[in-house]
Amino acid sequence: MIKLFCKLLNLGGYFMNKPYSIGLDIGTNSVGWAVITDNYKVPSKKMKVEGNSDKDYIKRNLLGTLEFDAGNTAKYTRQQRGLGRRTERRNNRVAYLRDIFDDEVRRIDPNFFARLDESFKVPEDKVFSKYSLFGNKKEDMAFHSKYKTIYHLRKKLSDSDEKEDIRLIYFALVHIIKYRGHFLFEQIDPKNVNLKENFSIFVSGYNDVFDDNHDGTVDVDSILTEKVSRSKKVERVLELYPGVKKNSLFAKFINLVAGNKVNFQKDFGLDNECKLQISEDTFNEDLDALQGLIPDEYFEVFYAAKAVYDSMLLSTIVKDISDTNALLSASMIRRYEEHHEDLKKLKLFIKNNPKLNYNEFFNDESKDYYAGYINGKTKEADFYSNTKTLLENVEGAEWILEKIEREDFLRKQRTYDNGAIPHQFHLEELKAIIEKQKKYYPFLEENSKRIESILTFRIPYFVGPLSNGNSRFGWVVRNGNEKIRPWNWENQVDKVATAEQFIIRMTNRCTYFPDEKVLPKHSLLYEKFMVFNELTKIRYVLENNAHYAVSAEMKKNIFEKLFKKYRTVTEKQLLAFFDKEYPDFHIVKVLGLDKKNKNFNSSYGTYHDLKKIMPRDYLDDPKNEQEIEEIISILTLFQDREIIRERLSNYGDSLSKEVLRKLERRHYKGWGRLSKKLLCGIRDKQTQKNIMEFLEDDGYTNRNLMQLINDKNFSFANQIALENSVDIDSSLEALVKEIPGSPAIRKGIYQSIKIVEEICRVMGDAPESIVIEMAKGPETTAKGEARSSERLEKLKKAFEDLESTQKVELPTNNKILANNRLYLYYLQNGKDMYTGEDLDIGNLSNYDIDHIIPQSFMKDDSMDNIVLTSSKNNRGKSDNVPSDEVVQRMRGLWKQLLNAGLISERKFYNLTKGKLTEKDKAGFIRRQLVETRQITKHVARILDARFNVRRDDNDKVIRDVNIVLLKSNLVTQFREAFGLYKIREINGFHHAHDAYLNAVVSKAILRKYPKLSSEFVYGDYQVYDVFDLIAKSKDTQKYGKATAKYFFYSNLLNFFKSEIKLADGQIIKRPEVEICNETGEIVWNKKTDLETVRKVLSLPQVNVVKKTEIQTHGITKGKQKGLFNATLSPKPAPNSKENLIPAKRNLDPRKYGGYAGISNSYAILVHAVIEKGKRKTLTDVIEFQGISIMEKEEFEKDEIAFLLNKGYKEIKSILKLPKYSLFELKNGSRRMLASILSTNNKRGEIHKGNQLWLPEKYIKLLYHAKNIKNKENTKHREYVEGHVNELKELVYFVLDFNSRFVDAKKNGELILNELQNWDENDVDKLVESIIAPGKESKKGIFELTAAGSASDFDFLDKKIPRYRDYSPSALLEAVLIRQSITGLYETRIDLSKLGEE
Repeated sequence: MIKLFCKLLNLGGYFMNKPYSIGLDIGTNSVGWAVITDNYKVPSKKMKVEGNSDKDYIKRNLLGTLEFDAGNTAKYTRQQRGLGRRTERRNNRVAYLRDIFDDEVRRIDPNFFARLDESFKVPEDKVFSKYSLFGNKKEDMAFHSKYKTIYHLRKKLSDSDEKEDIRLIYFALVHIIKYRGHFLFEQIDPKNVNLKENFSIFVSGYNDVFDDNHDGTVDVDSILTEKVSRSKKVERVLELYPGVKKNSLFAKFINLVAGNKVNFQKDFGLDNECKLQISEDTFNEDLDALQGLIPDEYFEVFYAAKAVYDSMLLSTIVKDISDTNALLSASMIRRYEEHHEDLKKLKLFIKNNPKLNYNEFFNDESKDYYAGYINGKTKEADFYSNTKTLLENVEGAEWILEKIEREDFLRKQRTYDNGAIPHQFHLEELKAIIEKQKKYYPFLEENSKRIESILTFRIPYFVGPLSNGNSRFGWVVRNGNEKIRPWNWENQVDKVATAEQFIIRMTNRCTYFPDEKVLPKHSLLYEKFMVFNELTKIRYVLENNAHYAVSAEMKKNIFEKLFKKYRTVTEKQLLAFFDKEYPDFHIVKVLGLDKKNKNFNSSYGTYHDLKKIMPRDYLDDPKNEQEIEEIISILTLFQDREIIRERLSNYGDSLSKEVLRKLERRHYKGWGRLSKKLLCGIRDKQTQKNIMEFLEDDGYTNRNLMQLINDKNFSFANQIALENSVDIDSSLEALVKEIPGSPAIRKGIYQSIKIVEEICRVMGDAPESIVIEMAKGPETTAKGEARSSERLEKLKKAFEDLESTQKVELPTNNKILANNRLYLYYLQNGKDMYTGEDLDIGNLSNYDIDHIIPQSFMKDDSMDNIVLTSSKNNRGKSDNVPSDEVVQRMRGLWKQLLNAGLISERKFYNLTKGKLTEKDKAGFIRRQLVETRQITKHVARILDARFNVRRDDNDKVIRDVNIVLLKSNLVTQFREAFGLYKIREINGFHHAHDAYLNAVVSKAILRKYPKLSSEFVYGDYQVYDVFDLIAKSKDTQKYGKATAKYFFYSNLLNFFKSEIKLADGQIIKRPEVEICNETGEIVWNKKTDLETVRKVLSLPQVNVVKKTEIQTHGITKGKQKGLFNATLSPKPAPNSKENLIPAKRNLDPRKYGGYAGISNSYAILVHAVIEKGKRKTLTDVIEFQGISIMEKEEFEKDEIAFLLNKGYKEIKSILKLPKYSLFELKNGSRRMLASILSTNNKRGEIHKGNQLWLPEKYIKLLYHAKNIKNKENTKHREYVEGHVNELKELVYFVLDFNSRFVDAKKNGELILNELQNWDENDVDKLVESIIAPGKESKKGIFELTAAGSASDFDFLDKKIPRYRDYSPSALLEAVLIRQSITGLYETRIDLSKLGEE
């Protein structure tokens, strides 16, 4: 096996015959790893050091952390590509128009286009004339005098029958084509923008989605187009709807339509604020952010609301304008003239008012008044706000404030709401100009269709980039090789084949079967799955308080009679259904619905859409299911009406033209996570039922999707694993790339597998086991505890429904409810949960928080498992859940709290259970062990395939390496149980420590309970059912006599402890040495093994490696950017040393400005010869050079030529230095090279590279300091207050580290000065200066020492600025350390020795 394994991984090294295991802690920007032996120790190895330094060997502990920049999604680059393409296509439109005009213009002015091309240049750089338009001062000035704006010219040409200069016609048409408007409306008449019709569509859509009946025929045209404030418009529209409350959802949508900002957080039950405003330029982005948080049908209402808003703006534009062919231009001229008149009046008003500063308002661009506004620095909203504040108490300013209120004051020509103008407005003017001038210029008539097509043509969504086979981003299929133009594209592009490629490219892949396409989110099958999957958790409650799951018959009836009748099914409708269909059951309550909205989260919404369009007999006929699914897929994939029409034409035999026409207008967004194959394509071998059939009829078990897949009694998991078998001949990159999920988590997976391979190379053999624990990623949807503000809302709502004559008074302050004791007090209506006696709100700290299911069975600190009681003994004589006696006495109160929603159905169920069964305990064990996330299983699958390559005679995999999937909560509980504190702020060791503890805990559990291996070891192990393992009647030969004894208390971590405290106060002592009952092997020595764990966690040497990176994009504040800043910087001041990238080739940035923030790819260290001094003496130099991303390709093409072009005379050697290259100075201080400026090689960014180690006593102190604000556990504060002197010691410890390794002298002095006032501060202030309490991420004083870049922090009353090192010169005398991925292999290059013979 060893030889085979080594050959497979191409391993060298030497053999270490002792067995070992590897622990992994995989995150999105780090991987912790550790090697452990059978005695839980971390071995160390003497590793050879390569290079020219004085070190030959270094002793390394085999645990470490790899840190790396998180993998980024393609969103940023996709946005940048889209922006670039839009700019390119706009330029192309101008070029196409110029080609058409070229001959005609050149006849009268040969240099016209050449002058336009250089019009942006400064006068001294112009070749033809400094007068760009007509080539002479007189004509240029006359043009500007006659046509104040381009819209004056457009209107003149649209209405005049006179012959005009061909150059003026070009000016007008090029402006129309460049800024052509949107394409959201397929048809619109500029003289009638259908505001009334769009409002009716909006109201109708609102009624459908929110099950309301508002009148959509009311006349709102005059109100919405009136020149009044937005609030007035809303007020007057709502007057047409008597009975509608101002804070209702409908009223909020009316506010949205009027352009106001609206917060939908409470209406949609969202955790965070949801403020939307159509008039903001971020509206579409803000709306997109709601994807997945609100039902998709809500978006249709928002889109309809925006259509009304756009129609309102367009109606305002054309209002009171007539007798012109240029409605848009006439409107813009009116805006210009109003601005002009208002500006004159405003200047006079401010000049005549001595309290107002005229110069500041009109000339100071740094202020947010007119000067800043007109020059583009200040947004319109900020200008209005500041002007309103300035003038609101000034007499005579009422006319200004009124215009500001209705947003009609000093408006510019170009504003955000111009985005509401459809292309048809521009097209009307273009046609009018051509019509007026074609009799003078026949070429206009000849090319009119081409010119119109330049404006109207858009590349269809499904065609994508028009690449010619040489772009990884394109998928277009061509019919020919001609250049594609607006007028020939249909002949040059194969639309059908391109659409097919688009489908392949855009369809997501199934979470479980990566080779299978997912279903559309609005697929009838997928929506049906979502409904039945949610029905599995529904319980109904009878009058006697008995709880039952809905039966298969009930589920079918609920689906047919509720979900097919109502788009959203509510609790009220479900109860009414039960009363009608099952009157003898006397059902009084249903459990399992959404707690906030009291309705189902799932919906059969597509069915409701289609039943308005299709015949019901066609829609309900099972024979048509596949056809309907194909139609929904088309409506999801495509946006282009023409391609939808073409695709739907294939269903003309089944559906009428009218139905197909209506379907064209229907559009869906979004994809599910699952494929048809998963839901319907795989069958359990024994029952021959697929997953959908189980969801519809699962007897009394009622398992959901995850339970069905992970149930060991079914073959689903094995079939999924078989389908996902890994091709070991594939490259690791290809295997990881195929894993569904975000690029961020895939990057961590790739690095972790590379780490494992290197560890194997170091150890010389494969491990016994590899333990995987992964960070919670996108698949994890568990919600945390509600925030305090939501707690108060929940209490208010519940107390309205609470049937009690005595109710405690609720608080008015949200924040105090963050205290769990106080929150429990209110949830229990001030009563002891076990006795019903009143609790004293002023004495809550003396009461007990009791766990309903004791921690000896399961660690669960959630609100559903804790109660407040005057004494834990009140639960009765029971070592598990509350006794029958307590249940009988308290059931009434608990039922009252349940009905009001103060306790959940789960909490009520556990309270009234009476006794835990073996089935419960088996569930607790599985819950602790079984990792259900598919992303973790994908990692296990790859590792399993790469390490377990042998097969037996039956072609069954022989598993030489166990791949263990461990849930993170086990290690968290282990840390809590033994005080193994984790403080992330200190250093990067905690990832390695987590990996180590993963390996320790999993190894111990597997040793103690080997029969549980099938629950958390990947692969096809023999299955021992957990229920059988803990049942009282068991096969003793199969399971062993003492198994039930050890499993009686189902918390798997119990065996680590010396004693277990039961809920009834009884204490069970456990042996000091735990053994495996089946094998007799020693599992855990509570003294020596725990000492070993503590010793490992205190090791000062942990291999923390920052992965070096070749940058392919820039980074600004952790976010991607391009090759440089996207915004053009103005030309620098005359004496400025600022380096800018030219805006265009051969343009001097000192004249024209340019781009700052040049992004570097990596640095190099050059040993070269330069000419020095006036005499140009040839001199050897060793220095850094930055290679920008722009220069990277040129440099790598010919490195020597590139550097010689920089001025070097001879190149002797080049050393490439990726970002985060590590250097060690002579004093042991480490630095990471983040960048060298490509424009100034004497400047760069240097990061700290040492890892601070702290003694264990400081770790403990910091743990309590982090929790000092925990009012429920005062031990934290007591500990810190008793060790204040250690806090000060800790500060000196950190300062000593700073002086030895960081060398931030000034910052150290600032802190020392503040220490003189140490005793004058309370303990909270002291703690906050060292580390941020609670969940805050601020590092406090550890910002000074933490590896990487730093941030400012506060120490006592002093702000300590972040330490920055910009000078790379000190690194030239350092040792460059090239580290392997684990840090175990090193090559050290002493830079001071470079150049020596």
